[in-house]
Amino acid sequence: METLQIQNQFNAVSEKYDRQRRFLIPCFDDFYGIALSLSEEVGTVKNILDVGAGTGLMSAFFHEKYPQAKITLIDISEAMLKKAEERFDGKENISFLNADFATVDLPENQYDLVVSGLAIHHLPNELKRQLFEKIAKALSPGGWFINADQVLGETDLAEKIYTENWKNHVQQNPNLTEEEKQSAFERIKVDIMAPLKAQLEWLESAGLKNANCYYQHYNFVVFAANN
Repeated sequence: METLQIQNQFNAVSEKYDRQRRFLIPCFDDFYGIALSLSEEVGTVKNILDVGAGTGLMSAFFHEKYPQAKITLIDISEAMLKKAEERFDGKENISFLNADFATVDLPENQYDLVVSGLAIHHLPNELKRQLFEKIAKALSPGGWFINADQVLGETDLAEKIYTENWKNHVQQNPNLTEEEKQSAFERIKVDIMAPLKAQLEWLESAGLKNANCYYQHYNFVVFAANN
């Protein structure tokens, strides 16, 4: 039921999602920019997997940086993925898979980079752990997993401050309509965020190395690990 609810929420917002995202993320440029810069730790980037790719915003940044790389976009929302297909129309090195990334099988030893933007926090924690294990196996030797996402505060007070800061940012943003603000507040009800510290431990338990947070703005983080 949770999966269907998430799918419906993002199908409904697919048309305007990219425009809204810049206004919904207080640290937009740093958030995506640091994820991109971390990818430079990989010697040669030929194969990229974008987990929970949505309309392809994250993939677009990586395609611009690595125009010759093959990029595979996975997302459960058919409407979001259709927007991604329109974005990359005519690009032969971009492929799409409409599937639940929580349960889909991933090829082993395949990707130099596995990236994700604001997607994995929708999964129950046990599925997060299972996904990290699949990602660890899917990475080629020397490959990196880079996740730009939202996390739960380590304490109740931290979580309260995170939530209030984001809600105030959205509420006061003149570029969002009242309908868009309320839609964003509805979407966060299906979030299942986990603390950053726990997720770094899950990455290490999955067999990845050097799990670390490279950027944080309240609950917006970029963390990564390598194979």
